[in-house]
Amino acid sequence: MALPPPPHRWSIVVARIASIDIRIHASFLVLVVLFAVAAPEPGAAGMAWSLLWLVALFGSVVLHELAHSLVARRRGGEVHEILLFPLGGVSKLEHLPETAADEFAVAIVGPLTSLGLGVVALGVGAALGGSLVPIDLLGGAWLVRLGWLNLLLGAFNLIPAFPLDGGRVLRALLERRHDLIGATRIATRVGHVLAGVFIGIGLVFDLWLALIGMFVYFGASAEEAGTIVHARLRGHRVRELVLRAPDLTAEAGETVSIDEPLDVELLVRLERSSGSLIVVDHGKPVGFLLLSDVTDLLEVGASNPAGPVGA
Repeated sequence: MALPPPPHRWSIVVARIASIDIRIHASFLVLVVLFAVAAPEPGAAGMAWSLLWLVALFGSVVLHELAHSLVARRRGGEVHEILLFPLGGVSKLEHLPETAADEFAVAIVGPLTSLGLGVVALGVGAALGGSLVPIDLLGGAWLVRLGWLNLLLGAFNLIPAFPLDGGRVLRALLERRHDLIGATRIATRVGHVLAGVFIGIGLVFDLWLALIGMFVYFGASAEEAGTIVHARLRGHRVRELVLRAPDLTAEAGETVSIDEPLDVELLVRLERSSGSLIVVDHGKPVGFLLLSDVTDLLEVGASNPAGPVGA
């Protein structure tokens, strides 16, 4: 079973809002350079205005992700950070929403925030004399451009394909008739079909659309893998799989608490630690946790058609 990619480490904190770190991934520097070089006006002033536009654009992305994070927090989730990439942003949640209603609320609020920002920006831009039509995403009044781009961001994220918000909205609706894994698999298939459409059209008309299609395809696959792991390990803790070992010292390697839940992030840690972690109980080393034992548990879950092990 393929696991989702590990969390990105090459990032720095640039702000903290509502106790949530706003981080920028190192790859974002490529976008900064592109905006600076492609400034519409020559000289330092033109470069500064171009970078300010980039800040305004990704400020909208941050508000979109903050909406997800704050609703997730109100629904009992724990939000660590928001990570910005050149293609958008990701809110890092402690766990998946536990109910379909929670997932629907967390997923839908992001696009609604973007749509709301777009309407407000267009309204203020029009009041200040900006022309709303013809639509121009590359020139014209800032607020008008920002308004249309937020509307585009909101509408795009409502496409029913993982890893977009619309894919999670679709899964939440599908859970009325299916369990979590079944709903995820159906939503993933829809995402793969839409990704194939994007790639096909993009190869003929616009390579950017093809790249978006690839992003959707692999993102949908990663979402499916992560959800299956989450569902099969839900309710299990490290203490169930600890391999006891006497005279062990914590200095031998990375540690994990005996009461920590088994989840996707722990699997990633195990892979990074060459397949084993030292288990500690109240600070005292008591044994090992092996990646092979966790994957064996996943295989047991796969053979149980009734659902996750222990459900």
